[in-house]
Amino acid sequence: MAVAQPGVFAPTEAHHLALEYTLLTDADADHVQRHIAKLIILLRDQTDIHHVLAFGPALCAMTGVMPASRPFNAFEPIHGLDGTSAPATQHDLLVWIQGPARDHVFDTALAVDASLRAVMACVLEVSGFVRDESRDLTGFIDGTANPTGDLMVETALIPDGQSGEGGAFVLTQKWKHNLDAFNELSVPDQEQVIGRTKDDSIELEGDDMPDNSHVSRTDVAVDGETQRIYRRSFPYGSVAEHGLYFLAFAHDQGRFDLQLRRMYGVTDDGIRDRITDFSAALTGSYFFAPSSDCLDGILA
Repeated sequence: MAVAQPGVFAPTEAHHLALEYTLLTDADADHVQRHIAKLIILLRDQTDIHHVLAFGPALCAMTGVMPASRPFNAFEPIHGLDGTSAPATQHDLLVWIQGPARDHVFDTALAVDASLRAVMACVLEVSGFVRDESRDLTGFIDGTANPTGDLMVETALIPDGQSGEGGAFVLTQKWKHNLDAFNELSVPDQEQVIGRTKDDSIELEGDDMPDNSHVSRTDVAVDGETQRIYRRSFPYGSVAEHGLYFLAFAHDQGRFDLQLRRMYGVTDDGIRDRITDFSAALTGSYFFAPSSDCLDGILA
């Protein structure tokens, strides 16, 4: 039985930092593998830092962490209704770190970057935080319907006995909010956009739930099976730019694609998620977070 990376399910800490890297054009596979091995050791030595390493399709092929028998596709752009879009900025490595102290998280990030600089370039750095009751900057609680317990594990991880067992597919997107526009709405209108009450995060029911709410577009079943994902997103930002770094895990990459296509109105019903009126995706990458056992193989 393969063991997942502990950081996938680690408790949420106050400070987050996501680093996304691309391979340098002249980096050879052996050199890359040696630097990743050093990175694994470095991160495992950090006693109060949770972390996840996840590999894009090109790096999976280079390192062999993704079984050849399991399909894994790069993020493709989605061109939605009314000029909305989800851009593709596929990167090669994700390093997600979180901890209780910002200085230690930052020091760890500096060490991560130094260990990779010879073979990769950091092309996206998002520093985030936890806001009261895990609320997004819109004021709504994020991840209310996240699975817990056994369902959380079943949702996030490839089951035992399948190729890639103990691993998880990962979707990352940096979303930029237009809070001025969103905050112009009354609270009841904001609740219609999200599909939940603002104060206590209770899902709207019946006629009160619009077809184009965020909950309606992302709560979907296929052949009677709810297409759940396990969210670990966090707010980020400055006064000039702020939003949500969307980070989620699933045992099936197709679940992400289905939810995104429904959000942008490119499925058969042609309904677009109203949240895209107030938040725009700036990036989009798919990764694979291999099991800890698989990472041990890089160290061998």
